[in-house]
Parts: sequence; C-alpha cells; structure tokens
Amino acid sequence: MRGFRGRIQGKGIGLVPGFWFRVFVLSALSKKELHGYELLNMIDEYFPEFCFCRGPSGMGTGYRILRILEMEGLIKSRWETGEGPAKRIYSITPEGELFLRELLNYIKDMRERIDKFIEFLERKEV
Repeated sequence: MRGFRGRIQGKGIGLVPGFWFRVFVLSALSKKELHGYELLNMIDEYFPEFCFCRGPSGMGTGYRILRILEMEGLIKSRWETGEGPAKRIYSITPEGELFLRELLNYIKDMRERIDKFIEFLERKEV
C-alpha cells in the first residue's frame, strides 16, 4: 500500500477542489454509507465554495472522482435495488479509513504551517 504522501505528492494538494472533495467523500463515508447523488449534494450543502459538482458536467466530474477512489481501493460500492431505479451505494474501505487518518494529520500540519505563515505576513518587522 502506498502511503498518503506518495499518493498525492506533487499534485498541489490543499489548493484544488478535487483534494477537498476526496477528503469530504472519505469523511462522509466513514460516518455512513451513501449513494453518489447524496454525496454530491452534501458537499454542495456543507461546502458550497468547494463545489464543482453543479450541473451535468460537474456531476460527471464528481462521479469520475468516486470511480477513481474506488479504483484506488479507498471506497467500494454495491448496487441497491428496490423501489425506483437502482442506486450505487458507496462505503469506505479499511484502506480508506487509514488514508483518511493520514489526510487529517496532513491537513492539521498544513493548518499549523499556514498559521505560522500568516503570523509572519502580519508582522510589522522581520
């Protein structure tokens, strides 16, 4: 299994919406199973400033990222049938849980660095 830093190294993480979408998906799925449409609507509800999932092309982008997370083994899906159309239900894998913990540590570390940088920027003197 590749570690967190090896998985995302050199991709400008932290500043692109796709990074935050991945973190949100893993976090939401660590709490409960959800279908794709629910996930895409939830990110718009909780973090509209990061949402790139609006409209038909945006939904396609969101579903593509879900497929990538599934191919990476971080999430898995199953089809749920019943009343209405079949829905793909997503859940987090044990590897996804581990990756989420690594992401959380990375984000906390990034927050500390940003706080230090802001403190430096706001100083009157060097």
